[in-house]
Amino acid sequence: MRVAYDQIMRLPPRSALEAVYEIVMATTHQAEPALAKLGLTMSTAYALWAIDPDEPAPTMKVLAQRLRCNASSLTFISDRLVERGYINRTEDPANRRFRVLSLTPAGRTARQAALDALNQACPLIRLSDEECEDLLNLLGQILIEPDHAARGPEGHSPAAMRTSPLPASR
Repeated sequence: MRVAYDQIMRLPPRSALEAVYEIVMATTHQAEPALAKLGLTMSTAYALWAIDPDEPAPTMKVLAQRLRCNASSLTFISDRLVERGYINRTEDPANRRFRVLSLTPAGRTARQAALDALNQACPLIRLSDEECEDLLNLLGQILIEPDHAARGPEGHSPAAMRTSPLPASR
């Protein structure tokens, strides 16, 4: 059952941070049924997403960094993916002390299906191609730009962190 966004959140959002949060939450909520059919949770879907089939298989350490999780959490997640037949966990040929995670053919298929489900579930799908490109450029600028010192007294953009509506102009 689809729920209208205005029934579960304040519209319009009061800050850029709140808008990003609501987009992620709405995407997660709408994608969960499709992911469940694949035997995936959001955590396992994120792990599949983070293993790029066009790049060398990442080590568990690298994947944990990409997912911003600790080693024990990644072990739990990767165990689920191994059980589903979506990934192989093997010794790193370059350094036998490490394990690498690679997609199986079923994992490549599940990864693509999960990405398709997330894309279809995301409210951003309603944007035009031009609007998506503009948004991607804006987000790319802030993700690439490591120096946030010029953003305000506490390093935050006032508009990004605003938690209450703008005061009425006088």
